[in-house]
Amino acid sequence: MNNDDKLSRRRALLGLGALGGAVAVASCKSEWAPPEQDPFGLARNKPYVPGAEAWSTGEEAFATSSCAQCPAGCGIRVRVVEGRAVRIDGNKDNPLNRGGIGPRGIAGLQVLYDPDRITGPMIRRSGKLVPASWEEATSLVAKHLKALRVQGKAHRLLIMSGRERGMMNDLFHRFAGAFGSPNVVDGRGNRSSVLAQAMEEAFGSFEIPNYDWAGANYVLALEAGLLEDSCQAVYFARVAAERKRGSGAKRTKIVSAGAAFDLSAFNADRWLWLIPGSGGALALGLCRELLATENYDQVAIGAQTTGLEAFRAAVESFTPERVAALTGTPSDTVSKVARQLWQNRPSFAFIDERSVAFSNGRETALAVFALNTLLGAVEAGEGGMRLAASAPIAAWPPIAVDPLAEAGGNVPRMDGAGTAVFPRARSVQESLVDAMEKQAPEVAMLYYSNPTYARHQPARWRAAMAKIPFVVSFSPFLDESTAELAHVVLPDHTYLERYEDATPAPSLGRAVMGIRKPVVVPLYDTRSSGDVVIELAQAIGGSVAKSMPWRNFKEAMDVRLVGLQHADRGSIRTSNEREFLAELYSSGVWQDLAGPEPRTVHFALPTTWSEAEWAGDSKQWPLKLILYRPLGHSVGGGANQPWLQQLRARPGAKPWEHVAHVHPSSAAHVVEGQSIRIASQWGDLSMPIRFEKRMSPGFVAIALGRGHTEYGRFAKGIGVNALELVAPGAGKITGASVLCGTRVRLGADHA
Repeated sequence: MNNDDKLSRRRALLGLGALGGAVAVASCKSEWAPPEQDPFGLARNKPYVPGAEAWSTGEEAFATSSCAQCPAGCGIRVRVVEGRAVRIDGNKDNPLNRGGIGPRGIAGLQVLYDPDRITGPMIRRSGKLVPASWEEATSLVAKHLKALRVQGKAHRLLIMSGRERGMMNDLFHRFAGAFGSPNVVDGRGNRSSVLAQAMEEAFGSFEIPNYDWAGANYVLALEAGLLEDSCQAVYFARVAAERKRGSGAKRTKIVSAGAAFDLSAFNADRWLWLIPGSGGALALGLCRELLATENYDQVAIGAQTTGLEAFRAAVESFTPERVAALTGTPSDTVSKVARQLWQNRPSFAFIDERSVAFSNGRETALAVFALNTLLGAVEAGEGGMRLAASAPIAAWPPIAVDPLAEAGGNVPRMDGAGTAVFPRARSVQESLVDAMEKQAPEVAMLYYSNPTYARHQPARWRAAMAKIPFVVSFSPFLDESTAELAHVVLPDHTYLERYEDATPAPSLGRAVMGIRKPVVVPLYDTRSSGDVVIELAQAIGGSVAKSMPWRNFKEAMDVRLVGLQHADRGSIRTSNEREFLAELYSSGVWQDLAGPEPRTVHFALPTTWSEAEWAGDSKQWPLKLILYRPLGHSVGGGANQPWLQQLRARPGAKPWEHVAHVHPSSAAHVVEGQSIRIASQWGDLSMPIRFEKRMSPGFVAIALGRGHTEYGRFAKGIGVNALELVAPGAGKITGASVLCGTRVRLGADHA
């Protein structure tokens, strides 16, 4: 295996162009087909909207908004012809993406025009979901919620959200607080929470770190999915492409260290092969080299950290030779990279959600933060790592809490977040199934949450959730949890039809607030989930209604957004609140013009690191399973969008293909392309195998996001859901999902 694969800049730039420019999903059909045959307008010779052949006047407008296809919150500019959205481009005035847009952003039209969208509220009758009126559906939900409070069981309400940011998430927390339930379990239970928890532990900021790519000369990406897993993919692609067009000191050198030659490696200047889960060991080895040569920022270390001598003693064992054994990176390369990081400052090490998908994710993050601190790259101006900045929005009034809410709020959480088991976790999704198997909640509300597909051991989740007497789903699509379990469906608008804030994750080191607004009239009888939650609160009455005094969600948003105007330091300045809000909604974005100011941080340098753990007996299950989020459909949310299904998950892959990648030495008995059985102690599935010489032997890599049993015609029945193989449970301390921690074996196919 070539452990140090150097790539030409020309190839790297070509690869970046697929994301940073106008992303043409070029595998679209070449001939035009009528809308009934091609509902998404995949044909290139016609606009991307059904019914376009009926246009007569060509009346055209452009609307600014923010993308919701991933957490980045990029600004978008939507072309609207005769009331139909026909094209999505990046908004050049948004500082996050400056006109760039990724494939997920472009595919937003396919969310709007999905032929399998839920077109109105539904109620389950005789085992089947059937259409209902909004009055009937919301009245039924309010009836069950009122009964729960009257019976003194407010704490038996469970709210599961697939989102972790923004005012909608805050609204659900507010509703639960006034209602009397501590059980709001949101997206903070995923891998991004590991980064946020480590940031809070190290620097006191519960947010994903920001990185100044544009100001750096040298970046080491450790097991990071720069163009796949990262919510900074568009920003990275834009900055990297700009920097590669420069020369000399203006050119950023990017070194990608990872287990496989993926899109991130393809677009780097250099690829270092790395054993999965060993990124923290490499970081500590680099720390040792910097300390041994006295090549570290002594001013930063003195001002920002404590425990230097204990840290020095702890990393002493991470010699280049030991690091080579732990990581697969040659010992001389370890020393070389340490020198290059120091000599080419400003420089930093970068990690994202993929980097911490192992049992040692928290320790890896802390090790990388220590490395960046030694480099003087934490809160130090250009080319470094920064704490996230929050937009100065106003607070809502305090929640009205009555005795029922107070009693329910004092009941321990179902998921164990904040306990001795998960002391730093704010939500622990993976532990919920254990609690539900013992005692199911009586009412569950699902907001962009599909646990019977997207959690470890989906079949176990199905069985546990089937015990819940009443399930409400706010999904705009019939995903697995909605189709199989929901008693009432209250379908949300798509993000092109509703008002919503767009808090980017992460931002730019300075505060940015994006806005989503309706760019078209809602196509169907759907409603904003924020409006529906407020309506339910009013129907429940009492303290719940008092805590939700607004007529609709936009009004609730405005209460907080005026805080931006009062701060008087942003890109929009007006004399009154009404004018400010009008300009904010028109422009689609606010940013803090004061810019990032270095903050004082104090970091107790870490003294521990452990190797990644893998569940299952090594003799019986000799291979280790690596799961990753592909560029297009991520963990499955975009699987119903054909443009994203046609994207290649890795260099050399085929559109719509779902295969397991293995090194040839790990599957000597397998014929490439053959469907093979992949089994773990907890499940098994069959899928084709593709050999990949430039990946770690002893591992099997499978993309997430396939294997839907529902979720529309473009997602259903394609590929497999690799989460069926994953060991149950949550990470120690963090409570986050350990995606990469299961042993498997290859065998003959079931057939």
